Amino acid sequence: MSERATSPIPQRRSTLGLSAAALLAVAAALTGFGVLLDEGLWGPTALVVATAAIATAALVRVAMRRARRLFSVVAALGAAGIAALLALTLLFAADTALLGLVPTPDTLQRFVELIRAGELSIAEQSIPAVADEGIRFLLASGVAAFAVLVDTVATASRRPAAAAIPLLGMLAVPVILAPGALPLLTVLATTAAFLLLLALHRPAASGGAPAFGRAVAVAASVLVAALIVPPLLPSVVAGAALPGGGVAGLVTGINPVLELGDDLRRTTPVTALRYSTDADGGLYLTLSHLAEFTDDAVQPVVAGEQVQPGTIGPPGWLGAAVETTSVSTRIQLENVRTRWLPLPSAPESVSGLAGEWRVNEAGVTLSTVEGSVREGAYEVESLVAQPTPEQLRGALVAAPRLEPYRALPEGIDPIIALTAQQVADAAPGDSAYDDALALQRYFTQGDFVYSESAPVELGYDGTSADIVAVFLEARAGYCVHYASAMTLMARTLGIPARIAVGFLPGVRNPDVPSEYIVSTDDLHAWPELHFDGLGWVRFEPTPSRGAVPGYASADVPAPDEVPEIDPETGEPIDAEPEAPAPGTETDPVDRVTGPTDAPDAGGLIDGGNDGSADGSGAPGVLDGGTDARALAAALTALLIALVLAPAVWRALRRAARLRSPDPLDQWREARDTARDLGLPADPEQTPRQLAESWSSEWLPDEVAQLDTVRHALEQRAFAGGALPAAAIADTADVLRALRGSVPWWARAVARIAPVSLLDRTPRDERFAVDSASMAGSVDN
Repeated sequence: MSERATSPIPQRRSTLGLSAAALLAVAAALTGFGVLLDEGLWGPTALVVATAAIATAALVRVAMRRARRLFSVVAALGAAGIAALLALTLLFAADTALLGLVPTPDTLQRFVELIRAGELSIAEQSIPAVADEGIRFLLASGVAAFAVLVDTVATASRRPAAAAIPLLGMLAVPVILAPGALPLLTVLATTAAFLLLLALHRPAASGGAPAFGRAVAVAASVLVAALIVPPLLPSVVAGAALPGGGVAGLVTGINPVLELGDDLRRTTPVTALRYSTDADGGLYLTLSHLAEFTDDAVQPVVAGEQVQPGTIGPPGWLGAAVETTSVSTRIQLENVRTRWLPLPSAPESVSGLAGEWRVNEAGVTLSTVEGSVREGAYEVESLVAQPTPEQLRGALVAAPRLEPYRALPEGIDPIIALTAQQVADAAPGDSAYDDALALQRYFTQGDFVYSESAPVELGYDGTSADIVAVFLEARAGYCVHYASAMTLMARTLGIPARIAVGFLPGVRNPDVPSEYIVSTDDLHAWPELHFDGLGWVRFEPTPSRGAVPGYASADVPAPDEVPEIDPETGEPIDAEPEAPAPGTETDPVDRVTGPTDAPDAGGLIDGGNDGSADGSGAPGVLDGGTDARALAAALTALLIALVLAPAVWRALRRAARLRSPDPLDQWREARDTARDLGLPADPEQTPRQLAESWSSEWLPDEVAQLDTVRHALEQRAFAGGALPAAAIADTADVLRALRGSVPWWARAVARIAPVSLLDRTPRDERFAVDSASMAGSVDN
């Protein structure tokens, strides 16, 4: 036997390939986090750290391939940990390290701060969350740990199938937090990478049907766990969003009012934005509208046309008969993370934005096409509508194409329609406007109370139709309940209605009279009703919250009342509002204080910074969110390329050998094909011995073709020269005969994971064919 017979076991010779397969499997599993994270380069960051750890461990194993296995494993684990630490330092704390790489005590302190920031961000945000620096650090650290575990099991264990356990651990994170949302592509890619890892492991590659059967069983378990189990799992979060989600659902694309009650109970307000405007009294700023009532909650209106920033209005719903005032507003986002851009009602144009946005003309609202925005400044030109009670009283509510805003959910509790009809019957007039006024006053002037705790204590916190029915009985709730109830009740009376979510006007900045400061205390929800020829009109049914507009005040005269006429001008004397209307578009008064309606927005509000977006006072430029589609497509293409790379490499080598006139290249291809298929391919055996082991069950014609190729090799060994033309044709037939000797699955594995590429035996030893060996072959 040659010296090669005493070399380390074959499994350790293929450790680099196993490490590459382990990294590929981890990368595939990592794509599942796309259902949890919405913005930020979290994928590349995590892969950089994982790659550094696995590559270092693989190199240490190669350097210690002749050492005892235990020493090699321990050294590889230690090296992987150090590499991950250095990579984390370089990516997250280079300014605290020596030469940007060597950690210092300040580096460790930075890591502690990042861990705390990541935990806080996870607690505050809803799904999908923005991958800020803290979340990226936690993800990179965790993925690196999983990657090292997968790599260690694959390379140091004789049971590589156990690598499925840490891979399932990674897949379990999105499965538990977002049941049923794990992408099929993630499952298939992870399974393919796992099968590749099994195929590259020597026992699985050469163990025949039993080994492959075990691989298939484990892969099937992965598929079952990822596709069948998740939909059966109960949600581990309260409601449909993470605790504290609130308007975070809105800003990340799920729902703007889920878990709003948790946000309302926040005790410390945070400045969300500032704006300067020439409108007296400030402006309501709208984020989004909600219209469709489902079994669980009312859903946002998300459809819209993709546009470039610029002119987006005026809104088509605003009637020409309504008196309007043009207003200019500059908005500075500070501690906000939002997909929907805060805008005044009836915007005409927006400047200072970059990227692609989606405009909903029914609103008008503006949202990012992908990702979210967090800081910057922009200018808005908008219209402030001023409908009069006379116009509203004379308007109908029969305009076409408003069916979604008239729709009622199936199985709606009769108490909602019955209550609405009783309120309308008691109204002083018979117009839709009088009905709307009566509905608003039913809540503000009745025995309803504002309460953030009652819905939780009595179990009706939410926005579904069933919850609205309970709220009408309990008569206690916060803004979401009042807005949902008035919207549904108006629809039962035939009035198109929707819910708006956004910000109250805020409070004046005492240092800058034209500037308003908007905090989490100002997040709010209110109903909007549509009147033909006038458009969407805001009402305020929440007791002691918001600003009651003049056309909806308690002093609006009844239909049969004659308004007092000013003797000098001959015009009706406007009635005094029932109370100061804080922050309305038409009344220049400051907002009065009341019960806190303070959604944290669970990620909408970053918190902490009380100044300009970048801390310098300089305005930023808002980008339309981080478009992750191009990055996802690139990563997917890279993943596919990595999976196909061995097969392509092997195909190119096969084609080059088959074109070669050298008999040695032809024989090498036959032997490598046998090695890929799991057939005997020991380089210590002579060509005749290998040919006999291959062709024991072949047809006579196939045996003759193999003999032609072998005789050409022997001719080369004795006399040299090129391969005869007939032998070139026979080589392709020999390869087909070899493939026909094994089951279909072995042929598939050989195509996807050709183990011959990993054979590190020197080329001259592996394919040494000289006269002496040929003589021995002939003597046999």
